[in-house]
Amino acid sequence: MEGIQKRNELTQSQKLLVFTLSMSLYGLSSLAEELLPALALGPLILSAKYFAFVPIALSMLFSPFYTAIGAATGALLFGGILAGQFGGFGELEQFIALSLGLFVAGSLVKDPKNRKQITIAALAGAFIYHGIGSATDIQQVLLGVRELQTVPGLAGILILAEIGSFISAIIISGLLFGLFPVLFLVPYLNGKIEPALGMDARGQSALLAAKEKVSDARFIVASMLLVGIAFVSDYLYEAGLNLEWQANFAEAFGNWVLWLNLIAAALVAGMTMTLMAKHKRRSLTAHYHEDHFIQ
Repeated sequence: MEGIQKRNELTQSQKLLVFTLSMSLYGLSSLAEELLPALALGPLILSAKYFAFVPIALSMLFSPFYTAIGAATGALLFGGILAGQFGGFGELEQFIALSLGLFVAGSLVKDPKNRKQITIAALAGAFIYHGIGSATDIQQVLLGVRELQTVPGLAGILILAEIGSFISAIIISGLLFGLFPVLFLVPYLNGKIEPALGMDARGQSALLAAKEKVSDARFIVASMLLVGIAFVSDYLYEAGLNLEWQANFAEAFGNWVLWLNLIAAALVAGMTMTLMAKHKRRSLTAHYHEDHFIQ
């Protein structure tokens, strides 16, 4: 029993593998957003940026914390810095919103085969991520309401537009490209992908510990603090008090720069999966000798 419990707790190398895999896979989707054209269906715009079901699924199967931080880092690194774009404080708001949404989504799942829990968790993550983004945009409208008074009703129209954008994002990101794929992927992969890290299927103890963090008062306070930082950073960004870097490699050298970043992200993902396979073989060998010794 003690050996199984240890296998449900990530080691430092396993945490790094989860972080790197989430970072590279979400980096791929961020680059796909830049390379693939968006498809407009009336008021709805289908874009590759909504392909967040991969880190959501990983957060429900592995450590929500390292998956969330990895995905946010991947979006910042592959979709931003390596493409010659760094938005300064604006990036901080996106980093907080994405990582917090993914962490909550992964932590709310007690049983990876329970589709009801997966539904609630995926939608909660989408509401947090897109809700923070929409709320910060509405904040900017309210702060600049004096400048908008020259056109009567303009502020209200902009707020309604932000609300409509939020609803559209929930429908597309939360349902079409979030919940529906995750409802299939998580139950299917549960018990199949964990052994690649030398672990048993994610146990009740690890899941309960993550869920307790979400309901813990310290987590709630920390989340409120992070949301506050996101609002302040977005305000500083819009106010021009920002340390952004815009090299625009794609404009200077063409889309081949983005393709190189895409290949780099794919190579990182491939190497991570290779290390996971080697980790699995070593773990199986170690547990075979352990079981043989006990017998």
